[in-house]
Amino acid sequence: MNQIELLAPAGDKESLIAAVQNGANAIYLGGTMFNARAFAKNFDKEELCWAVQYAHLRNVRIFVTVNTLYRDNEIDDLMQYINYLYHIQVDALIIQDIGLFHIVHTNYPDFEIHMSTQSSVMNKSGVQYFEKMGASRVVLARENTIEEIKQICSSTSLDIEVFVHGALCVCYSGQCLMSSFIGKRSGNRGECAQPCRLKYRLMEDEHLLNDEIPYLLSPKDLMTIHHVDQLIEAGVHSFKIEGRMKRPEYVGSVVKAYRKVIDAYFTKQKVSLNDNIFEMKSMFNRDYTTGYAFHDSQLLVGDYPGNKGIIIGKVQGYHKKNNRVMIKLFDDLKQEDSIVFEEIDKGRPVNKIFFQNHLVSHAQKGDIIEIEFNDPVYNGYVRKTINKDIIDKIKKTYNHENRKQPIEMSFYGEENNYAYLTLSYENIKVQKKSSIKFEKALTTPLTQERIVQQLSKLGNTVFYPRNLNVNIQNNITMPIKAINELRRDAIEELTQIIQNQKIHHDNINNYIILNKQNAYKHDVHVLVNNIQQLKTVLRFPIDHIYYPYQSDALKAYRLCQSRHKEMILFIPRICKQNDLNEILNSPIYKEVHKVVVNDYGSYYSFSNKERIIGTGFNIYNSYSASFFQEKKILSLEMSQKQMINLKTDLSKCIIQIYGKIENMVSEYCPISQYYFKEQKKNCQICQHHRYSIIDRKKEKFELLMDEKCRMHLLNCKTLYIDDLSRIPVQGYLLHFTNENSFYIEDVLDDFFSYVLKGQKTHLKDKNKWTLGYFKT
Repeated sequence: MNQIELLAPAGDKESLIAAVQNGANAIYLGGTMFNARAFAKNFDKEELCWAVQYAHLRNVRIFVTVNTLYRDNEIDDLMQYINYLYHIQVDALIIQDIGLFHIVHTNYPDFEIHMSTQSSVMNKSGVQYFEKMGASRVVLARENTIEEIKQICSSTSLDIEVFVHGALCVCYSGQCLMSSFIGKRSGNRGECAQPCRLKYRLMEDEHLLNDEIPYLLSPKDLMTIHHVDQLIEAGVHSFKIEGRMKRPEYVGSVVKAYRKVIDAYFTKQKVSLNDNIFEMKSMFNRDYTTGYAFHDSQLLVGDYPGNKGIIIGKVQGYHKKNNRVMIKLFDDLKQEDSIVFEEIDKGRPVNKIFFQNHLVSHAQKGDIIEIEFNDPVYNGYVRKTINKDIIDKIKKTYNHENRKQPIEMSFYGEENNYAYLTLSYENIKVQKKSSIKFEKALTTPLTQERIVQQLSKLGNTVFYPRNLNVNIQNNITMPIKAINELRRDAIEELTQIIQNQKIHHDNINNYIILNKQNAYKHDVHVLVNNIQQLKTVLRFPIDHIYYPYQSDALKAYRLCQSRHKEMILFIPRICKQNDLNEILNSPIYKEVHKVVVNDYGSYYSFSNKERIIGTGFNIYNSYSASFFQEKKILSLEMSQKQMINLKTDLSKCIIQIYGKIENMVSEYCPISQYYFKEQKKNCQICQHHRYSIIDRKKEKFELLMDEKCRMHLLNCKTLYIDDLSRIPVQGYLLHFTNENSFYIEDVLDDFFSYVLKGQKTHLKDKNKWTLGYFKT
């Protein structure tokens, strides 16, 4: 039996209808707040209620995204919102924040919770943690391979959801601060400005390299339609399509294609996908990749970040006199299509087509036509980005009811008594009686066939009769109008019952009101990146030294021992299961007593050590802070006001006050992409030079590659909070990445001599620093 869920996005009502009518089993959507697509149209409360009723009537589930970080002063609004979602019978919530997870699971125990990809679950240990905690589903990181997905699915009873189609983030979801730190639009708050889709130049040492790949961080779109069988056999339960910002026809075309392939798998049929792929590409595409799941090294094209459409012609020249571009067509072109000229990256809707100096509404393959365009274009391909015919074709797939639900119908009647119609749908039964009684037929009696004919007229409803049983006495009659009325009344009542069927049981508690506990002292925590940095910081009175898990970690540990300092092992933000296993079996892990963990898998795996919660957990409010009893480093996106007002044990809170913020951590490497035009692991080029990327404003973002060949993109300005007078936390963290020993000495001298004593920094180059969110 087909147990695979096809999960579709909906940014508005029409997209939801398109998804449902083309075969989606479930829809995920956002309300007007607390969702990771703040700039989609989204659904207000009335529309959310409509969405649940529309979907449930067609046996489709609704999942609502509340997958952003929330502030303490938003908790009342958030809980009122979740209470509303609970009462309108939303099937599940998609959540990122661990504090919100705990509140919902505690207060709404029968509300299904799906852990968002924003929670950065990428290993089986993380999935097992949430299974133990009571989640129903985990949405895996897009960076998991098919082998890892299979391993995870086999290790848990939770539903596993993976992205199968749509836009890719270049950074691990939930770990990206790029938009946040360069433009104050936080991806973790649903406001990502997509800076990864902008132009960047690669710099080697201090030399700008040729502009061969202008869009150096902009991935292709994911398409796994040819690998559906492998995902099913790996144990994936839910196939997730990305696209809440896309138009309804995009959603319809993608859902239709994946529905076709999933159904073909279970019926063991072969299907042709050429037309489906053409339709999907015509709606929107950045070219396609099978992504990390299927080890595709071609993750990025780099020439254009937006919709590439379909190549339909080539420019033949430009007439300045009448502002017309000559195009030789490789395919048909119609009025109301839209085109883009590759040479200048500009386009327009097609309003007028000139063929042989005559206005035409439709031109054919091989024709040389002219289009009015004010910007001169002399060369290059022409792409069709809106195909009117395809849009009209997809619209037809959802402008009528395709999701008919089977019902059992039973009709009974006898002379001088009312007619009774019983409808059965799953566990629901509706019985209605007619408004008048049967009479003895004086001329033409009512036949079973005629009654069947009338009861079967369900064309404008979502039902069809799977079985229809009519049992009437001979030689009786009643007006056909009465039978039609009986059918309509019964169907209307059944519809109302299904639309309003309760899946929750109203056993709601009140969420906990937290109390504040003030900190008692200020410890200094320092994270270094290499042995030379460690030697430098060991000369200072530092309370806690963090060193990353890497090949020289044991050497660093011995060095700390020799100086009578404790070393705390810093676990990277990204840990696949193989990474976790490697750490667990390493000599350094056996030596250390404390670890800084940055993902739920690490937290679960390293429970036999004293754990410190790292920034990978995005601790952003009192509820996420209070969830963990351990010491924790607060989110880099928190303001001073938020920190001061935290209602939690502040003696267990640490804030980062210095460092080159890691805006991204990624499996993708722009250096490899530049030199090999693909992803080539362990090429070692980064070992011989220093690399950065330069944006359109000439800002410089340094790149660091770790031993796992993962890219860390550092912010263009260094965080330095030099006013600590009103921050009542236990610890201050200084994070050194690629600074040399002299600079580290200057920073630490300044910190201990001035900042820690309540004075302003005396360091120079203040224009290269940022306070981040501290003063917002």
